[in-house]
Amino acid sequence: MGRKAEILAWYPRLELLCLIIQLCLVTFKLSFHIASFTVISNERPNLHKEISVKRQELIWIFVCFTLSFFTADVWAALVPDTGQTKCYDVAGNVITCPSPGQALYGQDGNYTINPMSYTKLDGSGNALSDSATSWVMVKDNITGLVWEMKTNKDGVKNYEDPNDADNTYTWYDSNPATNGGNSGTYSNGTNTENFIKALNDAHYGGYSDWRMPTIKELASIVNYSIPLPGPTIDTGYFPNTAAYRYWSSTAFASSTNYAWCVDFGDSELFGQFKANGLSSRADYLTYARAIRGGQPGGLGDLVIGSFNAAGSAPLDDATASTGGYTDNSDGTVTDTATGLMWQQAGPTTKKTWEQALAYCEGLSLGGHTDWRLPTTKELQSLADYSRSSPAINKTYFPSTTASDDAFYWSGTTHAYYTYCAWFVDFRLGYVSGSNRTKNSHYVRAVRGGQPQPLDHLTISVSPASRAVAKDAGATTFSVSNIGVGTMPWTAAVTTGSSWFSITSGISGTNSGTINCSFKANTSLSSRTATIRVTAPGATGSPVDVAVTQAPKPQTDCTATLDENSSLHIPYITYGTLLLWADFVYEYNPMYPTLIPFKMVANAVTSSYLCEASTLSADLKIHIPDVLFLDRSNRLWMDLEYSPTLSTDGNTYFVVTKYGVVSN
Repeated sequence: MGRKAEILAWYPRLELLCLIIQLCLVTFKLSFHIASFTVISNERPNLHKEISVKRQELIWIFVCFTLSFFTADVWAALVPDTGQTKCYDVAGNVITCPSPGQALYGQDGNYTINPMSYTKLDGSGNALSDSATSWVMVKDNITGLVWEMKTNKDGVKNYEDPNDADNTYTWYDSNPATNGGNSGTYSNGTNTENFIKALNDAHYGGYSDWRMPTIKELASIVNYSIPLPGPTIDTGYFPNTAAYRYWSSTAFASSTNYAWCVDFGDSELFGQFKANGLSSRADYLTYARAIRGGQPGGLGDLVIGSFNAAGSAPLDDATASTGGYTDNSDGTVTDTATGLMWQQAGPTTKKTWEQALAYCEGLSLGGHTDWRLPTTKELQSLADYSRSSPAINKTYFPSTTASDDAFYWSGTTHAYYTYCAWFVDFRLGYVSGSNRTKNSHYVRAVRGGQPQPLDHLTISVSPASRAVAKDAGATTFSVSNIGVGTMPWTAAVTTGSSWFSITSGISGTNSGTINCSFKANTSLSSRTATIRVTAPGATGSPVDVAVTQAPKPQTDCTATLDENSSLHIPYITYGTLLLWADFVYEYNPMYPTLIPFKMVANAVTSSYLCEASTLSADLKIHIPDVLFLDRSNRLWMDLEYSPTLSTDGNTYFVVTKYGVVSN
């Protein structure tokens, strides 16, 4: 799944890169032949001209590399899933994940987009199996980033080993272009710049381009399904992680004295003191984890964010230049880096979390109806950490408030304080939790999640399956094109058409709703119908959607006939008496055409809230519902007392009538 997402993310970049390489090769050949002709036409070519030819070759190689370099900047990474699969009510109780149209549908647990996926790497960068017990680095298969592995967590710091899990550091960045106007605390040997230098000097993992992660990169590996005390990360790939704060490279935009960090104890993103002169906390030490990749230079080096023109350091503005966003002129904005399409201006009034979910699920905007409340990682991807008040690109999102309570709901529930949901503060960029039973915040809807090349159709049907009750009813499915272009589609019931049908929405273009109805299930077995949605030429087409209907429950009132020909009647009324009785079939050769049952046990019982079998004064039994041993066929049955057969001291009843139970 992770590899597929990675390939999808790179598809448009590869197309453009191939085109540039072809252009470079043609131009290079032309330049080479012209230069060669000049040398050969001279009777006495000299060394200067040979060097000139080689120089032209190198120039064109450099031009091609530069073009591919800037092409690489255009495409960034998908936003990984949060890891949350459970659904919750507003009070924080775990519930069965709702279906479309139900209250609280659309929360994080309803969607899994770009699920987190990692690969263990050895000291040479080679992939290892998931079961490997020793590894040096970890590659994020969704973002392409490579992370440092922490070791030797024994409670003892060892700064001779930069990978020691117990080491803590002060934040220090001597580069004025990236330190936010304050280099931080030097603390010789125990600052983040020393830490990175030690890794690169050691050529750790065979590389010397290790760096501190940006705040978005660091937050991308948080697993929001893990509660306090954490660590809130996949320890199967990132063992020895402290359930505490880790530095990012990102300086605060609103204050030179702070840098951003992620707390892997509770998943919060907040600012930490970095500089001298801030009371007794000036030399505050916290943990650090290095990263590589995300910088121009090779396939797989993706990043959440973009880079400055030199490519030397990542910037935490996902759209530091206006090239990262596209205003679709229909109230929507597409982030070409993440593939997400955003509502440009959300409602001006605040909403409760439940209202926010319903608003996004019911939104129809820009020709799309598959809008949803973003996850906390998706929402944070929209934050611009190079700005504040608001921390967002106002060119594309001009209505975003800069107030002190510029909080926007996500669909992600806090894993420990489950009555809270995560929000992003777009005044500064904080990520924290808010009590959803009491608070109201702003809303911005999102859709999509995977970037696609132009005119690439991708069909999505939601939900992928549906369970319905035994009673007759109706249900719906949503169809959408999460790619680019015009996508006509059709829908048809391929199995289960005797009880399941499409009432409207058998065809559409791009987005639409399939309305269905179904009959009651009178069988004791569940049954399944299938809808096939076909969009010619679209990725993922056709889509088969399964609808499973619950069986009619067997109640205590149902009489049963088992494989031993024993008949159990749990509830018989005889005047004012309430009885149960057991019978067994006993063949009588003297009366071969009769179906005799011998009563073997009976007793008084309590009342049932269902239709009872009846024993009349003339000793006739009517059983309204008999379940046969195949647990599928149901009959009604009449029996009558037989004095002829009952001469041996036993009580016999003979079947006189029977028939199939009607629906």
